[in-house]
Amino acid sequence: MPQKIQLLPEALSQVIAAGEVIERPASVVKELMENAIDAGSSEMSVELQAGGLQLIRVRDNGEGMDREDVPVALQRHATSKIQSLDDLHAVRTLGFRGEALPSIASVSRMTITTRPAHSPKGTKLVCEGGEIKALADAGCPVGTEVEVRDLFYNVPVKRKFMKSISLELRHAVGHFLRLSLVHPPQTFKLIHDGRLLHEHWKTGSLKVRMEAILGREVADQLRFFEHEEEAVRLSGWASLPTYSRGNGEGISLYINRRFVRDRMIYRAVLEAYRHMIPQGRFPTVVLFLALPPAAVDVNVHPTKTEVKFKEPEKIFHSVLSSLRSLHEPISPSADSRGQGQHDGEQRAPSLPLTFLRSSAYPEGRTPEGDTADLKVSEGETPDGGSRNQQPIRILGQLLNTYILCEDPEGLLFIDQHAAHERLLFEKLKRAHETRSISVSRFLTPPLLECSSEEALLLADHLQNLAEMGFEIDPVGERVFAIRSVPALIEHENPKELVRKILEEERFHASKGKEKEPLLPILIALSCRSAIRANFGMRGEEVEGLVRDLQALPRSTTCPHGRPVFFRLSFRDLEKEFKRDPR
Repeated sequence: MPQKIQLLPEALSQVIAAGEVIERPASVVKELMENAIDAGSSEMSVELQAGGLQLIRVRDNGEGMDREDVPVALQRHATSKIQSLDDLHAVRTLGFRGEALPSIASVSRMTITTRPAHSPKGTKLVCEGGEIKALADAGCPVGTEVEVRDLFYNVPVKRKFMKSISLELRHAVGHFLRLSLVHPPQTFKLIHDGRLLHEHWKTGSLKVRMEAILGREVADQLRFFEHEEEAVRLSGWASLPTYSRGNGEGISLYINRRFVRDRMIYRAVLEAYRHMIPQGRFPTVVLFLALPPAAVDVNVHPTKTEVKFKEPEKIFHSVLSSLRSLHEPISPSADSRGQGQHDGEQRAPSLPLTFLRSSAYPEGRTPEGDTADLKVSEGETPDGGSRNQQPIRILGQLLNTYILCEDPEGLLFIDQHAAHERLLFEKLKRAHETRSISVSRFLTPPLLECSSEEALLLADHLQNLAEMGFEIDPVGERVFAIRSVPALIEHENPKELVRKILEEERFHASKGKEKEPLLPILIALSCRSAIRANFGMRGEEVEGLVRDLQALPRSTTCPHGRPVFFRLSFRDLEKEFKRDPR
């Protein structure tokens, strides 16, 4: 009987191992930059073509490699950073597993050119699909250049799953900026398709580097903090409660200068800001945690972005207390919680139900004396459609957030923000489809200073924004002039609105929804312009909102997917009071 279990061929096992380390071009950028930093370089350049799918070239002026070391570096688990088991439990370098170069080489066409300072000549190695094709002397400066072409050329299934060039570029830029941020004594340069995207000159100030990457406007909202407890040292910058963003991408965690993603620390950061910023909003925090190498295990994931702590509870409380102490003078009042917060804990005493009283009818009644009923005639809807509608009687407003109505079937609870957001979304969508968007132009255009990542994202979407009435021009490095906005939202802060759109763009890109380029813009515009929760509405405003809402299906959700309606049937109500159903 033939043997069922067999050893995989070496070439196949290398490709499988590469898949654990190299997920996309950004993974190559990260690994090569970390190797360059470990080599003691003071200058580094990263050059990309087609988001890194065609070419990734990383040059550094580090210590370089001798000729005999170059081919060995392409063997799995070959490293100069680990000599014994004790070294593995006290890692002080960014790279150490000896998997990066062989993994990259097995799924690309790689060329390495390198020279150490003590050698008059360098070495050039050519490798294709993990197989060394040539090894020869070469003239080159001190340091190392690694050129990676046609990534995943021999793994077509992997290459098929790569996203658009712009998205792959943004992932690569993210790794570039994260490493640039934490190493200010080094000069970093990023070039894409022959265009210089980023250049950060060496500096002795971490704050200067942080301002260059995050932008001055964001940096001005941050405050420095530091905390030391036994062998745990924390420092960094954290945003004030008055500044927040719509996603958690502004939270950057570094452990011993290594960027990591750790749920426990992330949870501690959010806990420190609980009751200080609105629900669904996130702070900006750049946190540096210094620990003895033996107190943290960085060898729990092939990409080295996850860690395991020896004393996790101690780390959690250190992060929590240091961030809370930063905001001690600021009490978590209703103002700091924001308009979007409405859990009632800090609410001033008031009647839970506010009955509507319009200026025309002080007691909320029609001229005939009956409580106002809103009804759309059969065969007609507010937007000209045709539909049968049941009469709705508006009872009042709950918590300045929900509209309570009655219809023949029961009680209807309407989320005023979600409802208005959906109506605005449909109105903007129709205006775009009919090319009827009116714009408001600024006499003095406001200037928006972006972070490096935001500038790249905004530049990619200028045409889509123009279709929605935004005229935005680059006027400097990471500075944009907002010349016009849609007239429907002219009362909004244009800079905050553009940042909201960029947050939606990032979210949709992460969900693989790039084929709907206008959707994030429509969502951001409607959300930002909609009536907020915890906002008292006049009687005529409520009536108008409910009337317009009747044109939409009862199953409608807001653009973010939250329900607009909630129904409590009279039958369920009678069951709660132990009455016999009608």
